[in-house]
Amino acid sequence: MGKSKALQATRATQAALKPARVADAQLDHLERMIRSLALSGDAKAFSCLDRDYWKRRLAALGDESDLVSTQRARVLRLFELLARERAGAGSGKAAA
Repeated sequence: MGKSKALQATRATQAALKPARVADAQLDHLERMIRSLALSGDAKAFSCLDRDYWKRRLAALGDESDLVSTQRARVLRLFELLARERAGAGSGKAAA
């Protein structure tokens, strides 16, 4: 019986999630914004925005949507980009 309740809860959770195709537009926007700010090389441009805001937006996207593996990978890369920017990796450009 415990299993069936857990399965019902999982199904209910999945039913409440937005489909992956709906998340694409939001993920595209977040990716454009975070990448353009992080890669601009202008520390002031990124500092005027709250990184925690972008992290919350990414987390909400993952929590509210039934993301496919490629979308999850994009979200993780954006979290990593925000972490690198916070650590100051964005201010010193590495040689290609």
